[in-house]
Amino acid sequence: MLKKLILLPMLLGLIGCVCSDFSNAKSMIHSGEAECVIVRNGKIAAFEKGRGISPLLKLYDEKGELMQNSIVVDKVIGRAAAFIVIKGGASEVYGKIMSEDAKVLLEKHNVKVSCNLLVPYILNNQRNGLCPLEDSVKNITAVDEAIAAMRQRISDLRKGIVFNTTLP
Repeated sequence: MLKKLILLPMLLGLIGCVCSDFSNAKSMIHSGEAECVIVRNGKIAAFEKGRGISPLLKLYDEKGELMQNSIVVDKVIGRAAAFIVIKGGASEVYGKIMSEDAKVLLEKHNVKVSCNLLVPYILNNQRNGLCPLEDSVKNITAVDEAIAAMRQRISDLRKGIVFNTTLP
């Protein structure tokens, strides 16, 4: 009985630690201190600032091992970001903004999801069509194919190629 009484506060302390770092990660996103944060083993393991999907993709490319069994906290989670989260092996994702399509895709891959705002689509910067990266993966279901399509679209955008996307 004494062991149970000692272990219970320790267990509650560990749970509180995870919740606290998850809350801290969410605060970093909401305050603009970061656009993407990885919480792993109850601690903030890495974070990035930047525009669009770049912070998440940079963390995946440079620190991908940290995503395995982690919580990814990001400013915007659309279908394109969802594929990166799935490929990285995260067990949970929080998006300040999340598309309905991303939520369905993540749940299909057994990733726990939560968000502040669920939206039908992730829009482009002009708010008159679908985000170009979302457009690049909208009809793709295979994770590796989606990431390749996304990388190609990023390369094209950097070359100045303009994509006129429309909402479904």
